[in-house]
Amino acid sequence: MDTKLAEIPFRSAARFKDRVSHQYRAGNETVTRTYEEFARLIRVLTAGFDAAGVEKGAHVAFFVNNRFEWIATDFALMILGAVSVPRGSDTTPKEAAFIFGHSDSEMLILENRAQLEALDGVFTAEDWERCRRIFIVDGDGEGSIPRGQEDKITTYSDLETLGGQRLDGDPGLVERKSALILESDLLTIVYTSGTTGNPKGVMLSHANFLQNVTANTPRLEIDPEASEATVVMLPSWHVYERAFEYCGLASGLRFIYSTAGRFSADLAKERPHLLISVPRVWESVYQKLIKALSEMGAGKRYLIFSLIKLNQVWLSSEQYLRGCYISLKRRSFPRKAARWALSLLRVVFLYPGHRIAHALFKPFREKVGGRLRVATCGAGSLPKYLDELFNSIGITIVNAYGMTECAPGILSRTIERNTFGSAGIPFDNTEVVIRREDGGLAGTGEKGVVFCRGPQVMSGYYKNPDATRAVLSDDGWLNTGDLAVRSENGEIVIVGRLKDTIVLMGGENVEPEPIEDKIKESSFIDHAVVIGQDRKQLSAIVAVNEDELMRLAGELKLSPADISLEGSGSIENDAIYKILLDEVNSLISREHGFKAFEFISRILPVRNDFSIGRELTQTLKIKRKYIEEKYRGLIEKLFHDTHERNK
Repeated sequence: MDTKLAEIPFRSAARFKDRVSHQYRAGNETVTRTYEEFARLIRVLTAGFDAAGVEKGAHVAFFVNNRFEWIATDFALMILGAVSVPRGSDTTPKEAAFIFGHSDSEMLILENRAQLEALDGVFTAEDWERCRRIFIVDGDGEGSIPRGQEDKITTYSDLETLGGQRLDGDPGLVERKSALILESDLLTIVYTSGTTGNPKGVMLSHANFLQNVTANTPRLEIDPEASEATVVMLPSWHVYERAFEYCGLASGLRFIYSTAGRFSADLAKERPHLLISVPRVWESVYQKLIKALSEMGAGKRYLIFSLIKLNQVWLSSEQYLRGCYISLKRRSFPRKAARWALSLLRVVFLYPGHRIAHALFKPFREKVGGRLRVATCGAGSLPKYLDELFNSIGITIVNAYGMTECAPGILSRTIERNTFGSAGIPFDNTEVVIRREDGGLAGTGEKGVVFCRGPQVMSGYYKNPDATRAVLSDDGWLNTGDLAVRSENGEIVIVGRLKDTIVLMGGENVEPEPIEDKIKESSFIDHAVVIGQDRKQLSAIVAVNEDELMRLAGELKLSPADISLEGSGSIENDAIYKILLDEVNSLISREHGFKAFEFISRILPVRNDFSIGRELTQTLKIKRKYIEEKYRGLIEKLFHDTHERNK
């Protein structure tokens, strides 16, 4: 891409002047903004921030949720060469204070006055003294102003007025400031989720994000002339969403801001052409789909499941003919030829069934709008059962893999090369290798750690040289900490996280994620955390779906008091426990490819009160360490009771 990151919205405004760039709700009203209006707001905010003293290199803490002003502010700070330190407005005051202090921020952007009031109890006198200016997006809301900070506050309404006046006197200000930006300049410090202590600040440059725009935009296959739309609900400050927004803005995409509560309804109403999502979104859709199917008559249910299976076979065979397959060992030519011939026969003879299935599954596709061209799933590996199911009913999901430290893209599948179970192939300009424990390169099918090198790799962790040296070599190789294998055809399959590996007393190494993904196929279970480090056998914490729990309790004629002990959060009823354990055992079995030492001996059923910021990250991944600590007492009791019975 022959442009700077900061020039993207202005180039798009020149090309798509009157096209809607953003759509969002304000109260009960739907608001739209064009690309021309978007570019105008960026210019005004840039001039306003400049007049307020935001200069190149200034660190600006930025605690605001998804909204039109977020992305405009992001570009305004970018043009000035300031370093944004973003996080959501739902960040806890304690964590916000840590991020503000550790990042050496000297300015603060908040969504409302209530946030400012909440910070008063956790900011130190030194924090307030260092804070030169406070900007508030919604300046008219409730919330008191900390003593001594009154003169530092500028509302966005005043900021826009200030910026407009500045532009009237200096119309070339934005272009002049933008010309001073280098690709190597630090753009942002993004603090990780902090699941095991204080978060680390990932330093990302303009070039890091520009690489993702350059490499990922072609894979999304956005047609700039088609005026395509997307519905977004992931936090804009998260690099996955942020990089996607840069790609979409470069291609004239219309962004419709949604929330977790409205997301399903917005998909059906707005009918997006493409989405980015996380596995938990598709797990939720899957559970609703399975529940709807379970309520159908036996004959219709059997027909639908049969056609899903037929279509999976047809798609897998069709993919194989195009070289899209996973083989963890090198095969001889006769074996390859035999598989190719079998796949060809399946494609030919199953084609009529494939067409019937595609037509029959149209109502399912309508649930996501009916015109979804592709959904990219990242921020966690998409379980294969979800991968196969949704692609088989005609919802094209393309798996992707990356991390904050790479802004974020490393690997992805493409629409044309969409192999079930694979994380895909490296982005352009990106080197990826898999290394064994001894440092040597892993062979085909041999498990090892993923290392990557490319222009998207961070410069390091802010003020944390030890953590930087632990993952980033002098010659630019980043240790991702993720375990993977390479298929015969070069595609990479992510199989776990090195630090999550469980070692049992017998020395067996267990990757918990595939087991957890399989457990979550149950409609009873929303989340699962496998535990058992240094134990004889595995156990699992399972967060039970509340609707299914109440339905089951009704069938068993149980009152709410019979289900769980008050205040414990755990489900103690023996009848429910047996049903849940039988369900888990039916999934984690030899028939489904699990080894004997991977079976789950005991479960700890808990009510699903998991929420973002506590048990879940912003991208809905479980915080394993947090959950284990939360239920430490119950876990110890679980293992103690098991030990007593085995004496």
